[in-house]
Amino acid sequence: MISKVFGRIFDFFASLQLAVGLILTLAVVLGTGTVYESKYGAHVAAQLVYRSWWMQVLLWVFILNVAAAAISRLPWKKQHVGFLITHLGIIILLMGGWVQQRRGVDGILALAPGESGRMVRMDEAALYVFRTEPGKNYELVVDETLDFDLRYPSSKVRTFDLAGEEKQIKILNFYPKATRNVEAESMPKGKGVPALKFTLSGSRATFSDWMFLQNEKGTTNELGPAVLRFVKDKPDLSKAPEKPTMYFYLEGNAELSPKVAVARAGEKFRELGRIPTNKTTPLGWMDFELTLGDYRPAAIPRASYSPMEKPIPGFDGYQVVEAELAGQKLWLELGASGQISAGNYLYYVQYARRQVDLKFDVALKSFKIDYYEGTVRPKEYSSVVEVAGQEHLISMNEPLKHGGFTFYQASYEMDEATNKPKASVFSVNYDPGRAIKYFGSLMMCLGIISMFYFKPKYSGTTKALMRRKENEE
Repeated sequence: MISKVFGRIFDFFASLQLAVGLILTLAVVLGTGTVYESKYGAHVAAQLVYRSWWMQVLLWVFILNVAAAAISRLPWKKQHVGFLITHLGIIILLMGGWVQQRRGVDGILALAPGESGRMVRMDEAALYVFRTEPGKNYELVVDETLDFDLRYPSSKVRTFDLAGEEKQIKILNFYPKATRNVEAESMPKGKGVPALKFTLSGSRATFSDWMFLQNEKGTTNELGPAVLRFVKDKPDLSKAPEKPTMYFYLEGNAELSPKVAVARAGEKFRELGRIPTNKTTPLGWMDFELTLGDYRPAAIPRASYSPMEKPIPGFDGYQVVEAELAGQKLWLELGASGQISAGNYLYYVQYARRQVDLKFDVALKSFKIDYYEGTVRPKEYSSVVEVAGQEHLISMNEPLKHGGFTFYQASYEMDEATNKPKASVFSVNYDPGRAIKYFGSLMMCLGIISMFYFKPKYSGTTKALMRRKENEE
């Protein structure tokens, strides 16, 4: 009885019907993955399709099907050689893909001329928590991948334990695309920075935001062609700006509301003096008017986020998570960090792209762009890098291989102020399954050739017909 059940199960896995069904299913899945990749990006396609658990099940069932089909031919004969080699090649090829998926690296390394780096930025986001106490170094206590569905917000609570203690950190909310609202929270003198809230209103648009004087260089806010700067000391107002520019400056006294100077592009500045809060002042920029809504001598920014309800032209939104540790909550944008104090410990919480250490430095010596003659359209771009004391050229058709990694010239970053390249971007790939996949592909080719070589010259039916014809003669 048991042998019959086992035989039926084996026959099912070895059947041609299962093979055809799997191939058709995989074709549909791969087509779906292509659609997802074009609509949402490669990371979403990998997350929802290529690296999903059900895709892994499909591939392992396919491997079982191929292996069972080969075993079903026992006892093997000479004409089975090509068939067996081909099926073994398929299994090896799929195993190579599995190794690459589990241990491979596919990320980005961006370098400015003269800069060196060794950390490759991956697509997947992770949560890091570092812990310290007075007189001690930071210790990593949480390192977890946050694999959210990037299409939708999520309020499903995720909990992670802190190493070495009973505390936990919770992820309360995730927004793949969010809008940010910043407010100023007043603080005692010496524990905050000057902050002002401005409103620019006109017939075409209205802008309102907080600006915080975080350091000696001041803060800049760009609104379309206009530039707003909040600085501590009175700036040099003798030079005409290239863009419409407005200065807020304290001129020594942080307790009083800031003074204002404004200028059109190419014209001299007009000093408007100190503007009282909630008073509207014409600027001379078309019909725009300035209102200083609030001013606080000492404050800190407090940001809150809400899901983006509809697309905003030119704005992709912020990818954020809300975390809670020791009863304290904080919002973290992707790539940002925050601090939480609890008891004797200070916790440094970071939400960032996962990084992989190359174990060697890559230094960008120079970057070059060739344009199509008479145009500003790039024809080709290349970089000269230094690795292990030797210089190498990386171009669009000439990658660099070193230490098991392959570096491709992927793109470059432009400086909006100078309209010149400011960084070269490399795609970095490490595929430990590449040799396995090459070997599997070679075996498939040899197997297909062998199937023709060992194929009988005549089939059984043909031989029977030939014997019958000979007897009739």
